[in-house]
Amino acid sequence: MSKVTNEGWPEPNDWAKRLHERLDEVGDEFLQTPWEIADVPAECSGLNLKQVLAGKVIMEVCLALRELPPFEKSTGVGALHTIAAAIDDVVNGGRPKLFQAATPGSPGGDGLKLRYVRGQVVLAVRFLVEAHGMSVNAASKFVAPIFAEAGATGRTGGPLSATTVKDWAEKTNSLSNDGKDLRIDRDVEARMVQLRQHPDWPGTLQNARNWLANLASDPLLVSKYG
Repeated sequence: MSKVTNEGWPEPNDWAKRLHERLDEVGDEFLQTPWEIADVPAECSGLNLKQVLAGKVIMEVCLALRELPPFEKSTGVGALHTIAAAIDDVVNGGRPKLFQAATPGSPGGDGLKLRYVRGQVVLAVRFLVEAHGMSVNAASKFVAPIFAEAGATGRTGGPLSATTVKDWAEKTNSLSNDGKDLRIDRDVEARMVQLRQHPDWPGTLQNARNWLANLASDPLLVSKYG
């Protein structure tokens, strides 16, 4: 059965294919661009280029959505466009109000990037401990090189180490007094509930290794390494 589209709408497969190609082209360059600040900022490389590409990805989504009639006047698309504009402001040295912290905090803390990476690493350790009977120490040594090979880095910027993995795993628990740790713990436990219900639970250790390799190399995670 062929796809059906309303009058005035783009052909679905063509629309999705064009958006996929545009996002992958920009996304590939984004992942390959380092986080380090360039020696000559005016050259638009390193972090500066990464910011440009992040804004471009959002703009591509906005442009694609506005091809669809219901999104031409969408307030959600307007919000996305505002985020892209704020990123562009940052690229040009501005301090957009949208990106200013509304609550007190310290620079370099556990932002979304680190929380997301840490959450997936802790999930990997917790899975191995529960599903395969490993100690936290053994699971950390199992997990660290898999994530490091995919590009994950530790607190000092080097490849993710088993020591860091173990530290994250031990700090992330339901009895922690740290709000960030508790939030990560809740997210990890919610994912564990899903894994326990999977028909292939617990699987073989090789299954686990393959799953962890796929998890560590997921673009959503790789984009936050470094």
